[in-house]
Amino acid sequence: MNDELQNVEIISVSHGDSTPIIYSQPVRQFSKRVLHGEDEDVDFIPETGMRIWYNNQFGNFAAHKHDVLEICIPIENEYKYIVGGKSYSLNPGDILFIPPGILHEIECQNEGCRFIYLFVVDFLNQFYEYQFLTDFLREVRLVNETTYPTIYGKIYSTFMEINDQYFMYENMVLEMPIYAHLLNIFSLIASTNPQCSPIPLEDVKTKDKYVKFKSLINHINVHFMDEISLEWAADYVGFSKFHFARLFKEYTDVSFYEFVRHRRMQAAKVLLLDTDKTITEIAFQTGFNNLTSFTRSFKSATNLTPSDFRLTKKKPTETAEEIS
Repeated sequence: MNDELQNVEIISVSHGDSTPIIYSQPVRQFSKRVLHGEDEDVDFIPETGMRIWYNNQFGNFAAHKHDVLEICIPIENEYKYIVGGKSYSLNPGDILFIPPGILHEIECQNEGCRFIYLFVVDFLNQFYEYQFLTDFLREVRLVNETTYPTIYGKIYSTFMEINDQYFMYENMVLEMPIYAHLLNIFSLIASTNPQCSPIPLEDVKTKDKYVKFKSLINHINVHFMDEISLEWAADYVGFSKFHFARLFKEYTDVSFYEFVRHRRMQAAKVLLLDTDKTITEIAFQTGFNNLTSFTRSFKSATNLTPSDFRLTKKKPTETAEEIS
């Protein structure tokens, strides 16, 4: 027997006769889990990057991880996830997001049902708004009426629409409408980032000034690496420096320079974790004139130096072994 195959664990999964027929898997039933140690091979619907199922099993799932996003929504009774030593007891209606590559285990000692979603989401980093999602997608997130009160209801109803779309056909799954719904969900999540907040129109005397203020925010988000002074920004929107500084903090809840620094820190985090650029290169690419200033600002914002942040937060690259 091939040595690699000796390390592969195949776990049969039976959903029993109680699964409602409307939630039977399209194309073919999900029947087993394949594990290589702690790494799970995700059994996608053929030629897609997704799998959703109605799950009514009870029992434990040992610690495992995969390179796709996992989402769980209990419908009836509690469901427990353990991630990084922290326990998440999910109540019906809670929505738990588990980022790719995060080791997690499941405990379920009672009967109940829940929807479990697995999605390939690598494409998200191609969108401009991805910068507003990086923090959300790097950690486990519990979404409910308490944690995200303004968007929870819409997110939950959109997942139910995803269910309807996924289980609509007996012999196929249409990915585009499902991913369209998923993009709407992430758009809602991105909208909670302060940098993505619109400026209240009623607080600006004229639409012309509102448009200029919104244009300034967009300019900062795109050109954060350039030198952007308070004087220049005030002139851009047509206010005095004092009036501009007061209005900017009123609209964004932070000062102008705090906003610019936060945008630069967001970009720096992405470059530190997703590229091999040197700290000095990243400093200059995010609008700092010298390494000392960049390091001081970064440590003030994160309590870590750029080097320490890269070492403690960056996930090691994992190479999947092929089964022959």
